[in-house]
This record gives sequence, C-alpha cells and structure tokens, in this order.
Amino acid sequence: MEKFPISEKDLKMLNVNTSIDIIKDTVTCTLTKMKGDMRFYPALAVSSIVSKAVKNIFQVIRHGVVIQTPKGNYYYIGGASEHWESSIYAFQASVKFRNNTKHLADKMKGRNVVVIKVRKINSELPQFNPVEGYLPLEPTGAIMTNYLPEFTILPTTYTEVPGRLIYESNEHYTADVLSKILRAISTRPPFPYMVIATISKQATFKVPPAVQRGSAYVLFPASVMDGLCKFFLVGSFEKYCSELVSNTSYNEAIVGAPVFTSLDCSKPVSLIGLVSDGEMLSNSFVRISFVEPPPHTDEEILEYAERLGIRDVLELSIRGEESAKKGARAISSAYGLSPMISNYITWSENEDEIVREAEPYVKLVRSTIEQVKEEMKKMGDNRPMEVIEECLIRQDIEENCLEIEICDDLYLATLECLHPELFKDE
Repeated sequence: MEKFPISEKDLKMLNVNTSIDIIKDTVTCTLTKMKGDMRFYPALAVSSIVSKAVKNIFQVIRHGVVIQTPKGNYYYIGGASEHWESSIYAFQASVKFRNNTKHLADKMKGRNVVVIKVRKINSELPQFNPVEGYLPLEPTGAIMTNYLPEFTILPTTYTEVPGRLIYESNEHYTADVLSKILRAISTRPPFPYMVIATISKQATFKVPPAVQRGSAYVLFPASVMDGLCKFFLVGSFEKYCSELVSNTSYNEAIVGAPVFTSLDCSKPVSLIGLVSDGEMLSNSFVRISFVEPPPHTDEEILEYAERLGIRDVLELSIRGEESAKKGARAISSAYGLSPMISNYITWSENEDEIVREAEPYVKLVRSTIEQVKEEMKKMGDNRPMEVIEECLIRQDIEENCLEIEICDDLYLATLECLHPELFKDE
C-alpha cells in the first residue's frame, strides 16, 4: 500500500486519542479481509418518481444495506431522501428490491435513515447479507464502502435535473434511467473510504431516537485514498480508482453507507454503523455521524426501527407488502396470469384498485406470450404456455420496457430464456 493518507498530526488536530499505527494496522487488516467479498457491497437506493424541486441526482441517491432474516423476509435499511415520491428501489450486487406501498415515500419524509420491508424482484440472483456488528468503544480505523465517485465523475448533463438520468414525464420527474444505472453500478466492488471512528455515544434516553450513535472523520479530497483503493480494487476494477479525484467534499448521497472495521485482526470484520449525516470541516475532513448497525431478525429489526423513531414507516411498508400478496392473488384470479405483475403496481389495501392498475401489464404479458408462442411454433417448439410464462416472469418489465404499450425487448428477453442458442454471439 502506498503512503498512508493521514498522519499523527491529523489525529491530534481532530483530538482523537489513539496512534497512527493503530489506525493504519486496523485499516490494512480490515481492507485485506474485505477484498472480493460481496457482503461488503452497499445497496444503492432511489425512488421511481422524485420531486420537481430536485436540482441534481445527489439529492435522491442514497446508500444502505439489505438484510434477509431467517424467516426469508428482506429489509432495506439505509438512507432516505425527502424528494422521493413513489416506489422505493434498492440495488445490491445487481439484485433488485422494491416497495410500492402507497404513501410510503410521504411517511419517510424528514427521516435520514429508514427501515422498510422490501420484495426481491430478480429471485434467481443470490443476496448477500452484510456482516453483523457493534459500535466501537475506542477510537479505531474503519472502512466506509460507497459508490459516490461513480456519480461525481459524471458530466453535468448527467447529474443535473432535469437531465439524461432524471427527466420529466407526465408532469413528474422519473428516475427509471437512473435506477438502471444504479443497478449496473451495484455489480461492481465499491470504493473504500478510510474512516477514523471515535468513541460511540451510548443511548441513555428512552424516547426515540434511542439508538447508539457513533462519529467519525473522513479525509477529502477522496483522491488521497488512491493507494487504499488500488489495494482493494484489484485487477480490471483498479481503473475505477481514477474516479476518486472527482469526489472533493461531503455529499448527501453518502447517507446510509455502511462502515466496517476489524478491531482484532484475528477476528472477522464487523459492521459498526450506517452513515446518518455529515458536515465538511475547515480542515479537509468531514465529520460523519452514524447509527448503530441493524440486527438480522424480524423481531429485532422492529425493535431497532422503534429505537430509531421510524417504526411507523416500517409498519406501513409491512402492511403494503401484505396488500401486495393479496393483490397478487386477486390479479391471478381475475386474469389467470402470474401474480408477478403485482411487483409493478401500487400496493394499496384496495384490491379492486390493484386489479385495475394491473390491466396494461396484463395486456403486455398476454401479447408477449402470444408473440413468443408464434415464434416457437415456427421453430417446432411445442412446450406448454406454463414454460413460456415461467421464462417471462424471470424478466424485469421495467428493465426491458420504457413504455408498457410497446415493449419488444420483453419479447426478446423471454425468447432468449427459452432459446439462448439463438442469441449467441457469432
């Protein structure tokens, strides 16, 4: 690893009572253990529709983690934006999660960090739980993983709103293009930012927010961590370290980013918290605040949300997901098609409303199935419709269709699932 980015002088200036050797050893040990492990990939989150008050993409991008509990439920725990206005998407290592609960985005306003139940969309891909953890009781070195340089490196035409990634449609600002970019970026290893974690503050009060909180310092510009980045992003990914130069100060899109450390190199790396806020100091350092790491069971996650003061948000997301299950059964009963259509419509308690909203998707699915059947008939493939439908439900309608009325890509993706040999590169 090249020259370490901070010195003993920096620690004294920040009034951090530890040695540079401890920070360096902990950071090096933590980075070494994290290499190539997808449990340390953060999630990226955004809303499908955002407020027309938004001026740039950083106002609506957030980081976080996705946890699968022993009961098989999924939860997004991470940053939230006051500009989110519709369905919530989270992407972790290419896996897509969502919650379409009606009014959920409104309920989240004013909360920096949220806990919501989400549904896994592309079920064939594996999901990686973050490691469990604890807040540090003494100053130490740590690593904050994030994707911020992937966005700060972009030209203004991509980051401004309205622009190429968020544009006006039907009197709204839609983030469908941005969400596809987030999913693609989530497949790559994140950037490792070195963090100086200080002693955590114990929660002694009973009313929310009553979680333990930690604070830490991050040095900017991020390019000072080029050596750490090249140590972590090896092989073909090392080239992305050049993007660090574009990230020169604190950015709200970092909210929700996970922070990891290994206090003892003989022990596993632990998650010590999620970024909840930050401010740029006058000495090139950012002081970040983070909340204690989330638990991994349904019951404990509910208690965690209670302590954060966001239990109402979590409970609404849970009710919405239950409504989606009922709506899926109603869609299947009304149209005789896969309930997967419920993934793309608003989750409300009104089943009739869900069934009505499903109509354009039903038309799309039926027409796609007919197209595929006709092509298969030409090839002498007489497999039953259930097989076609099974392939179709593996596809993400939003990923393949910019417009519901016209969507040749969904037909092609379904046909490729059935006959991959037709799509092999010559």
